[in-house]
Amino acid sequence: MTVKVVVFDLFETLISEFDARHPSITEVAQTLQLPVEDFQREYVNHRPARCTGQLDYAASLRYIVGKLGGKSPENTIKTLAECRHSAFARHLRRVEPEILDMLNEITVSGVRLGLISNTDGSEVLDWANSPLVRFFEVTIFSHAVGMVKPDSHIYQHACKNLGVAPSDCIFIGDGNSDELRGAAQVGMLPFCAAWFLRRHTDLLGEDVVMRRAIGYPVLYHPSEVTDLVNEKVVPHTEIQDSNSA
Repeated sequence: MTVKVVVFDLFETLISEFDARHPSITEVAQTLQLPVEDFQREYVNHRPARCTGQLDYAASLRYIVGKLGGKSPENTIKTLAECRHSAFARHLRRVEPEILDMLNEITVSGVRLGLISNTDGSEVLDWANSPLVRFFEVTIFSHAVGMVKPDSHIYQHACKNLGVAPSDCIFIGDGNSDELRGAAQVGMLPFCAAWFLRRHTDLLGEDVVMRRAIGYPVLYHPSEVTDLVNEKVVPHTEIQDSNSA
């Protein structure tokens, strides 16, 4: 296959959310003086509404506080939202060199780039100031378009904006939100990005790559994407041991 377009996921593919140092669910619940398990359940339940732009992060917190009978003042909610925004803004500016090298080599080769990410908006408020932004012709954030992966429409929306057919694209993502299956179903060729997953097996589990890849080819280092585009690599079809190179 001659690659015309590479469509990337953002989190755990180009940057890792686990390295952003934003307030954790536990920290947010404690700050709001809410039971952690109850808050976590409601926060997860609200994710579809946040990722389709129906609720922003602060509005979601307000709703959960009200539902759980909390009495957190508005300035506490605003502070939590600002802390989250600031953490991701800093993180978006400090993209790892090997990621930037990969993207640069791909674009220099003449291959075009797109991005599709499930976001609630708070993570990418500072996207315009990230060194990533210059590489992508088309950037699709779910909260802005009201669609989330693995909905086929979000992949098709990206392809329409790029002016290509899905069959012209490979998709690189960590496999969260069943995104690899979603890409395959519209005709893209998906690959599991394993580099950040392997770094965070303490949080995600030793078998995370196997669970996320669900049988699709695996790439273990960003340079393998470049090699794939240049047709120099055969992707891994079996999961390597998490401690191997």
